[in-house]
Amino acid sequence: MKPIKFSPPDITRKEISEVGKALKSGWITTGPRVKQLEKVVASFCHINNCVCLNSQTACAEMTLLLLGIGPGDEVIVPAYTYTASCSVILHVGATPIIIDSQKNSFEMDYDAVEKAITDKTKVIIPVDLGGVMCDYNRIFEIIKNKQQLFSPKNDIQKAIGRIIVMADTAHALGAQYHGMMAGSIADFSCFSFHAVKNMTTAEGGAVTWKTISGFDDKEIYHKYQLLSLHGQSKDAFSKTQIGAWEYDVIGPWYKCNMTDVIAGIGIIQMKRYKSLLKKRQKIVDRYNTKLNSFNIDIYQRNRNDRVSSNHIYIVRLLDFSLQQRNEFIKKMG
Repeated sequence: MKPIKFSPPDITRKEISEVGKALKSGWITTGPRVKQLEKVVASFCHINNCVCLNSQTACAEMTLLLLGIGPGDEVIVPAYTYTASCSVILHVGATPIIIDSQKNSFEMDYDAVEKAITDKTKVIIPVDLGGVMCDYNRIFEIIKNKQQLFSPKNDIQKAIGRIIVMADTAHALGAQYHGMMAGSIADFSCFSFHAVKNMTTAEGGAVTWKTISGFDDKEIYHKYQLLSLHGQSKDAFSKTQIGAWEYDVIGPWYKCNMTDVIAGIGIIQMKRYKSLLKKRQKIVDRYNTKLNSFNIDIYQRNRNDRVSSNHIYIVRLLDFSLQQRNEFIKKMG
């Protein structure tokens, strides 16, 4: 039996060539290629605003800091997800409120979410598992029902005026919900470009956000730059411009910017991405056909109101013993 490799990245000569151009350009850290990738991702997601950083985790943590989330605050997150969805809450000193899945479902229990909301709840982090988007209409309905409990702690929270939806869209680039693209639905959406994701920059991520009334998008973009570059008021590329050498360090923040080298991979990946999504759909269709006769529960991806990005193919083995399950996994590898 031929083994199935673990998610090798789809890299072509075009990505390699673009990385070579970045290396030869003399500018390999945050610079013009990162800025170009931000524009490309924003356009793809049908949104105006995007910042690229070195991981989805960094995007999520910097967003929580931007929103002023900290000790005394509660953030709702599903139990069925990767550790990073929850660890960023702990990093900023807030309390994670972990919600179990619905019965016979991979989505979190929305009724339990509604019951869990208190006057300390500031953010909900839905996770678009496997590239299947959550029920955002239900999430925003819950937030509206509980709006009277919300008490803002900073100006951005006050401007939004309700619990904030910060989606973990690590799996979901290219997914849709009621015709809207992932990245344009939640208040903030954090994508992953890790090596095993559909679109990769080896390591990396991006956060998109909807315009907030009373806030200039450029101001929010600049805040992300401060948080991700040691609080420097200018990034390295900006400081190289004529007469722009002077800068300030405004706060003791973090170092998690994206580099032009890996952005070069992403620029080419995004040019190829629609064709990559079509290829993934064909693979999923083939799996569905071949596995249909087995005693396996297949995660329903494309529904009337949702289009999946088909990031991972999730199945449940029904009536399998632990030994049988382990043997199945062994043979798949």
